[in-house]
Amino acid sequence: MKIHYLTIGEVAKLSNISVQTLRYYDQIDLFKPMEINPSNQYRYYQNTQLYYLDIIKSLKYLGLSLEEVKSVLTLKPEELVVYLENQEKRIEEQFQRLNKTKQVLQRKKEQIQAFVLDPNMMTVSIKKEQVQKIVKIKTYNMKVNDIPNKEYGRISKVLEEEGSIFDTLYGGAFSLQRYESLNDINYDYLFTYIMTNKEFKDKYEDVEISTLPAGEYLSISFVLEDDEYEACYQKLIDYIAQHQLVVYPIVYDVWMPINYTASKEDEFLVELKIPIQTT
Repeated sequence: MKIHYLTIGEVAKLSNISVQTLRYYDQIDLFKPMEINPSNQYRYYQNTQLYYLDIIKSLKYLGLSLEEVKSVLTLKPEELVVYLENQEKRIEEQFQRLNKTKQVLQRKKEQIQAFVLDPNMMTVSIKKEQVQKIVKIKTYNMKVNDIPNKEYGRISKVLEEEGSIFDTLYGGAFSLQRYESLNDINYDYLFTYIMTNKEFKDKYEDVEISTLPAGEYLSISFVLEDDEYEACYQKLIDYIAQHQLVVYPIVYDVWMPINYTASKEDEFLVELKIPIQTT
C-alpha cells in the first residue's frame, strides 16, 4: 500500500470525526499522529491509520468508554474474540432487562387505562380478562379496612428475590356471601400481580405463585369514599340475583392508589370482580 500523509483536517473529513476529538484522542494516547511538525505543531497522519479510527468508532458503538477502547486495542486477536463474546453476553443481558422493563410499562399502562378510563364507574358490567399470574399470601382475620403492611412486605421481598417488582395494584380474595357490614368480611388471601413473564425458581412456605383465571368477570369500579365499598358490593349481589347468573363463590377486590404523594391523604380506586361460570 502506498503511504502518504494527511493533515488533521483531512483525517477529520475522511473519518467524520471532528478536529477537536482527534486532538483529544492524541492527548489521551488513544490515536496519535505519526508526526508532529516541531515548528508549527501541525499533526500529520499516515493514510494507513484511518483503519484504526474505524476500529475505535466500532468499539464506541458497542458502548465502550474511551479507557475501555484503549485497553481493547492492546489485545491479541484471540483475546479480542473472548472479549467480544463477553460483550455479546452483556448486551444480551441488557436486552433481556430492557424487554422486561417494556413488559412492565405496557402492563402498567393497561392497568391504569382499565381503571381510570373505565366508562362504567359505579356501574356493574361484565368484563373478559386474560389469565393473570399473581403472588398470594394466606391471611387470618384480615379485614378490608386493615393495613396489611407485614403481608405485602413479605410479597414484595419475594418479588425482589425473584428479580421482579411489586405491582402498585394489589388486592385480596374473600367468600361471596351477604355480609351485615364491611367488618364482617375476612380475606382468605392477599395478592399482587406478577408484572413480568419470568418463571419463579424458588418455592416458599408462606407465599404461593398462582393465577387469576381467564374468563368473564362481573365487575364494578369506584373511588373509595364513605360507604361506596358496601354499596357497590350490594350492587353485585343484586345483579347476580336479578340476572340469575351462575358465578364462582369468590370475590376479588383490586386496589389502585390514585395519590402517590406520601404527604397527602390516601386515595384509592377499587374494583370488585366475581368470576362467572361458563355453561
